[in-house]
Amino acid sequence: MLFMAVSCHLSCSKTPTPTPQPEQSKPELYITSLSLKEFPGVETEIDNPSKSIYMTLPYGAKPGRATLIYETNEGVTGSPESGSQVDITAPVQIFLKDAEGNACKYILTVTVGKSSSANIRSISNNEYYAAGKISGTDILFSLPFGADASKLTFTAELSADATASVDFSQPMDLTEPKTVVVTAADGVSTKEYTLKAEIAAQEVAVRGVYLPAPHHSTSFSSYENARKSIDLMADLNFNCLFVCVWANSKIAWDSEVLMANSTYADASAANMYANYTGGSGDALKDIIELAHAQDIKVILWFEYGFMHKIGGADFNDPILAKHPEWIGIGNDGKPSNYNNNDFYLNSYDPEVQEFMLSLMEEAVAKYPEVDGIQGDDRLPAMPRNSGYDAKTAAAYKAEMGVEPPTDYDDAQWVRWRLDNLNAFARTMYGRLKAKKSDLCVCFAPNKYPWCEGVLMQEWPAWIKDGVVDLLTVQFYVLPTYEKDVTDAMGYVKANSDKNLLNPAMILKNGSKILDKDVLIEQLQFNRKQGTNGEAQFWFDGLYTDYVQEVFRKFYPSKAAFPEF
Repeated sequence: MLFMAVSCHLSCSKTPTPTPQPEQSKPELYITSLSLKEFPGVETEIDNPSKSIYMTLPYGAKPGRATLIYETNEGVTGSPESGSQVDITAPVQIFLKDAEGNACKYILTVTVGKSSSANIRSISNNEYYAAGKISGTDILFSLPFGADASKLTFTAELSADATASVDFSQPMDLTEPKTVVVTAADGVSTKEYTLKAEIAAQEVAVRGVYLPAPHHSTSFSSYENARKSIDLMADLNFNCLFVCVWANSKIAWDSEVLMANSTYADASAANMYANYTGGSGDALKDIIELAHAQDIKVILWFEYGFMHKIGGADFNDPILAKHPEWIGIGNDGKPSNYNNNDFYLNSYDPEVQEFMLSLMEEAVAKYPEVDGIQGDDRLPAMPRNSGYDAKTAAAYKAEMGVEPPTDYDDAQWVRWRLDNLNAFARTMYGRLKAKKSDLCVCFAPNKYPWCEGVLMQEWPAWIKDGVVDLLTVQFYVLPTYEKDVTDAMGYVKANSDKNLLNPAMILKNGSKILDKDVLIEQLQFNRKQGTNGEAQFWFDGLYTDYVQEVFRKFYPSKAAFPEF
């Protein structure tokens, strides 16, 4: 019985409940700070619960490899280690662990902030190639006379990824100021611009085009062709035609002066337009009448000037056959020439000078309605090494007391010959103005000082002497066009207060037409410089579609021709 009682006592006694023990927390591994050595001061966002780190670099930063600098809580190490180079162009994984083997992973994401710039960097009008002048938040477009400001489209360059409140490619009415809001790439920053347009007063300028001798172009070979060509000029709002009237010992009319100084059998043989058909039969007469009916001036261009022939001295030529003594002589005793290509009559010979002046006076007498006479890069001109004929040498000795030096670059000898040709320019101007006071007496030399060093053309002196109404310098070297125009403007301004410079542009060179973008750039540069219009060499370049498109935009209406 005793046994049973003990057994019952043991089996029925209550088992004590164990005391709960506090749950042991896992150790924390975390990054306390992080930076990139190459981008100091950039704010970093560390999200420890999600183990994510975010860093936004300033706009314009160039992510690549960067030095990672970070700190962790005590007893924690990381991989890659702080101070390591990492590629931040992609998310960077940073692994942390402690001595007990606990581990975690952080992800660093680096982005570049968006721009807060909301600028219109540049803007130009498409219809008239007018660049907008940006002054603060005002943008002004100076449009040519006759422009339509009610339907303008634009090409604009904005700050990177910025947007505008208007579609610049859609027609915009700028007869009244227009407000445009630009929003930066960050979507917050904005800038408000005011676009305005002003229409210029009617331009007073020479918008010229050159017509070469008829063997280069059939554009004026008949009355019908001449009419169509003049109509094209008028349609494109040109106002001046430079007509070649003297080349290869031929003139553009039946000339008594040329007949008296040549061996031509008759005047028709000496007339470069002998094959012209229709109209009055006189090409020059018809050209002048057709041009004047369209308010286009005609200037007679003596292209060959004092030059005899290209390629060599031809003593069977009708002029040299009559006057063999008129050939120029170089320091080598041979016919004088430039580059062994352009051979010259003796520009220093008073008889040769009188012959040229008489041809010009004959033109004014025969065509009293003509508007101008132009000397070329060969009038007055002479190859630098010339002047060694007996007559010129004797004239120099009589005046200077010595023979011409063998060195054609001798300063005194150069000065004497320059003075001779400069005197011709003064005489030419005086005699032609005496025939017709409002005649435009002009010249088309090469750029200075090259033209003096090669062809004895000191055109700044002609300007200073007041014998130039218009200077159409031949700027045919494309890479240096802007420099050459700028330099020429400097020479003009140094010697005259008149706007004389009318740049000649090489629109057509053989079969090649001036590139459209270059044509636009040169015309824009002329306006920037404030030139007296421009002239295009030569006429047949106007038949190209994009050339017509460009001139319709630059010449939307007629310009008034200057008075002389």
